[in-house]
Amino acid sequence: MAKWKKPQSLEFVEAATKRYSFPNWQSGNEDSIFYNLNIPSFFKSRVVTAPDQFSVLERNIQADLLDLTFTAHDGKTTPPLRDYLVGPRQVQGMMMAHKGKVVFEIFPGMNPTDYHVWMSASKTTAGLLVSMLAKEGRIDLDKPVPTYAPELAGTAWDKITVKNTMNMAVALDNEETMKSLMDPKSWITSFFTSVFTGGDDPSAWRKLLKGAQPLKGEKPGDRFRYSTSNTQVLVLITEQVTKMPWEQYWNERVWSKIGARNPFIVGLTPDGTPVGGGLNFTTPEDMLRY
Repeated sequence: MAKWKKPQSLEFVEAATKRYSFPNWQSGNEDSIFYNLNIPSFFKSRVVTAPDQFSVLERNIQADLLDLTFTAHDGKTTPPLRDYLVGPRQVQGMMMAHKGKVVFEIFPGMNPTDYHVWMSASKTTAGLLVSMLAKEGRIDLDKPVPTYAPELAGTAWDKITVKNTMNMAVALDNEETMKSLMDPKSWITSFFTSVFTGGDDPSAWRKLLKGAQPLKGEKPGDRFRYSTSNTQVLVLITEQVTKMPWEQYWNERVWSKIGARNPFIVGLTPDGTPVGGGLNFTTPEDMLRY
């Protein structure tokens, strides 16, 4: 893992770049690690600059956290954290904070100042902005999604509220499961392909959102079914309500307020829409500030 703290060879970088594909990015192999450390090299991106002043995070490092264990579902005690960090999953970095102070930090496979993609932890940012707008009365969570994302009017989203969408309970055929992700013909696989790799139509992902179909025997709000596409709908809602690019509103409400030390980067769909549900890209410490 320590090799990722150093520059990679030109030969590897050129070969990994040629091998880029959505499945390879998701594979967890060495190419995948490289992609996750270099998101702007593989996606169009937008940058939010860091504020003029950054906060200094106090440290109160507790070394005994390396001995941390927990009881797994099978009733067995897991190996201690120190073993997990250098195990086969290739943990690159980990930070913990308690009451505003950093109590644990370790970087087996990256430098503290390197950037890393947040993946689905990004979804909290899209939900936070919609929550803020709702608290201010600019969004009614019980209104149908097309009230704020009119391009989805006349589709199954007419019967789905903003709250249903935030709760991942839209009752559509857009769920992410191991089965659907492994099926090249599934709706969610087509959606990810359109978002992450593009094609002849940069806005194909929007057309797929319009074509998502209701599940038989299930109503919106009935059941949690996880899908990144739901979070992307929240991005569309935020942009239409604020009339601002998503990342600019994110900066206005959050990034400029938390004492971030470095810029915030977000990857874009082929048509230039921020992927607020997966492609946030920052240093670990700035993620911890958030």
